[in-house]
Amino acid sequence: MRPVDEPLRFLLADSRQPKTRIEDGLWLRLVDVPTALAGRRYAAEGRLGLRVRDAFCPWNDGHFELNGGPHTAECRRHDGNPDLAIDVADLAAVYLGGNRFRTLMEAGRVEELQPGAVARADAMFATDRAPWCPSHF
Repeated sequence: MRPVDEPLRFLLADSRQPKTRIEDGLWLRLVDVPTALAGRRYAAEGRLGLRVRDAFCPWNDGHFELNGGPHTAECRRHDGNPDLAIDVADLAAVYLGGNRFRTLMEAGRVEELQPGAVARADAMFATDRAPWCPSHF
């Protein structure tokens, strides 16, 4: 019941002794994509055009432009060409920084529409600690 980046294992004489397993503990559902993306801060300044697919919440389905950095962010609907195509569930998976766009792209879940967009997205969404929820609800 500890975070995936728990430092405890490196304090032990044999760091291979603690046994770990991955379990669901924190789920997100982005109900309002532009508000959620504008409400977050980003590790690197950048602009990202997103084609978000959402079959359940049609108001989330569409093209968005995110401009963000460490101090401020804004996100709004956009008519331009997107950099990435992503399902809202996968966007929720990267939202807190626990997953990477590159990993999801390699799994066929994110489509890079403009060269370099995945690297830029990973730099923007990077966090210094993995997300963790100590209680199940």
